[in-house]
Amino acid sequence: MEEPKLDEIQINNFVCPFCHHELIIHNENISCSNCNKHYTIIDGVLSFNQKDEYWCNVSREKMRQLNTIAKNSGDWLSAAKELIPEYMAHFEPFDRGDAQYLWPVSSDARILDAGSMWGGVTLPIAQHCGEIFAVDKTVETLAFLKIRAQQMGFQNVYTVASTLQKLPFPDDFFDLVILNGVLEWVAFDQPVILENHWGQKRTDDSPSYQKKPREMQVDVLLELNRILKPGGHIYVAIENSIGYQYLAGFPDDHVNLKYVSFLPRFLANAITKRKLNCDYRTYTYSLPGYRSLLKDGGYSDLEFYGAFPHYIAPSEIIPIDLIKDWKAKVLPLESPLAPIYAKFAARLFPKSLLKHVSPSFLIIGRKGQHSDNDGPRILQILQKIGLIETSSFSNIDVIKVAGREGNHHTVNFLISNKSDLKPKYFCKISRNESFAEILENEATNLETINDMLTGTDIDSSIPQLLHFGKIDGITIAVMEYIDAGNAKFDRYSDFSENDLEDLDQDITPAIAFLAKFQKYTTTRKVDAKEFLSSIIGKQKDILEKDGKLTEETISAISKLDQQIRSLNNITIPICAVHGDYDFYYNILFNNDDVKVVDLEHFETEGMPFLDLATLIFNPILMNNIFSDSELDIAQFIAKCNLNSYMNKWLHSYAELSGINIDVVKMFAKIAALEQQTKEYPYYRNPSTFPMYNQRVFHELLSFDIDI
Repeated sequence: MEEPKLDEIQINNFVCPFCHHELIIHNENISCSNCNKHYTIIDGVLSFNQKDEYWCNVSREKMRQLNTIAKNSGDWLSAAKELIPEYMAHFEPFDRGDAQYLWPVSSDARILDAGSMWGGVTLPIAQHCGEIFAVDKTVETLAFLKIRAQQMGFQNVYTVASTLQKLPFPDDFFDLVILNGVLEWVAFDQPVILENHWGQKRTDDSPSYQKKPREMQVDVLLELNRILKPGGHIYVAIENSIGYQYLAGFPDDHVNLKYVSFLPRFLANAITKRKLNCDYRTYTYSLPGYRSLLKDGGYSDLEFYGAFPHYIAPSEIIPIDLIKDWKAKVLPLESPLAPIYAKFAARLFPKSLLKHVSPSFLIIGRKGQHSDNDGPRILQILQKIGLIETSSFSNIDVIKVAGREGNHHTVNFLISNKSDLKPKYFCKISRNESFAEILENEATNLETINDMLTGTDIDSSIPQLLHFGKIDGITIAVMEYIDAGNAKFDRYSDFSENDLEDLDQDITPAIAFLAKFQKYTTTRKVDAKEFLSSIIGKQKDILEKDGKLTEETISAISKLDQQIRSLNNITIPICAVHGDYDFYYNILFNNDDVKVVDLEHFETEGMPFLDLATLIFNPILMNNIFSDSELDIAQFIAKCNLNSYMNKWLHSYAELSGINIDVVKMFAKIAALEQQTKEYPYYRNPSTFPMYNQRVFHELLSFDIDI
């Protein structure tokens, strides 16, 4: 791919960073028309650096090698996986851009990603804006970003090497400026290779600083304010100096030392001088501290969100005044990874103060006057759809809630009126527009099942699709919010008697719902012996083709076939299949009412056993105690006294569904074969289904239960 020539660079977008006069091109060089300073293009990157700058996780030599391979091969992703696999999570996932739907910007916005590094935030944002300028002091990482952007088809990304203290842009130029994990570093003016820097004692001479860290941070904020349009916004993502992770003893993210983030600055400085041979200059602040800092930088109308567990890839993003209502969600009290003292302290910690110890903050500030059209991007979309009014933006809360990670999956949001206790809408947005068809398929599935269940007593148990489409290039599905909570049974359970009672209280209503769901969606009934024998024959061929037809498997399938051939004058329904009927994620509860979400694997016609097996076995297969044991599934069930519950559940299912008990007792074997041999969409790794595991497959294929 050819590098752009100098006359192809949009030189009118830039000014001299020192005197703000226009730039001119002369004899393949760029210079200031006023002060005559000269600037260069290095590896296709316009550079305004006045000294050699380098800031990256890896060495300059490795970055140059990466850029050469990525450019010559035309495959940046393979090059990165080969050379820097340990850093893929820093730039490959589009999760890093999930917060963009909270920003008050439009589809034609001009955005600055200040401190862009590899472009982990830049490229997800490039999907949905007019232009995005990526500024960093390191040419090599910008060159990699440029290669990625070109190979991914983004024509609206411009890379610029510059410090943030003096930027080469005219006044009032940008609609939004991003500072994602950058503001804490601007007072640390030294070359850094982070894999060597983090927690290591420095042997080089530290520069002599003329200003304190906070003064340098304010200077950067003021410079960014200069290049923002009146009414434009700044977005800051940064750690909280008194975040609960630091109070619990987790090391500071920037120097890998405990407690320094919330100690008095002179003590933190003394510790880093002694242990790292450098000053403590990566200042973070508490909630009041950021209010003061941003105000001094020229910003008003500050909006704060708590980001959990971290701003880098937040699972939840919650307006700070609502964090008190999410204590159980944002504090994983039952996780075995949490120290005992932390669990105890978290239970006692007042909910009203929880916002002050959020691990990190997302902050949106404004330059100048408020506009009536200001509002999170997602609310602008809902206004265009006709679900909300522009005048109500300030009365609506938006919360990003947990969903699956990865570019194939969606970003999920709850929308509620500030005066309401419950959200009104649940929204899914395609994280990467290259995979928008996945959300479209789910929306189609949801529309289909809505139609199939209309008029039944469970139609309100499935989300009602209110809108699906692409608005301003953003693919979104909007559903009515379903008011329900998680299962009583805890995935960290040790299967005590109390745990089994909780499990029974979850599975019993879920079986009742499943039986109704299958009855209402049955399209026909088939002879069990004939149909199952035919299906198993085809599945056997698939296993052979995939090299999975071992002698053990052949023997188990033969025994199953013999059981099937004993079925006479018995029918089974062909009905709709949820495809992932799992109450850790997709089955919710409102007292005894079951609510079911995530229809991405829905099929209008299939056998009824996979959903039943997923419901019953996933609580076992996803449990750490089972995973760590040497017991097989049958032995584990016997050890935990689950047999009587299993017997109860299967008899209940047979009675409610009308399926003969002799067929029901084969459910584990039939489902295991189906899970192992079905055709999966390209975006779903089948190994993420617990029953797909080879050990589990063989154990279920031989699973017999005496009922």
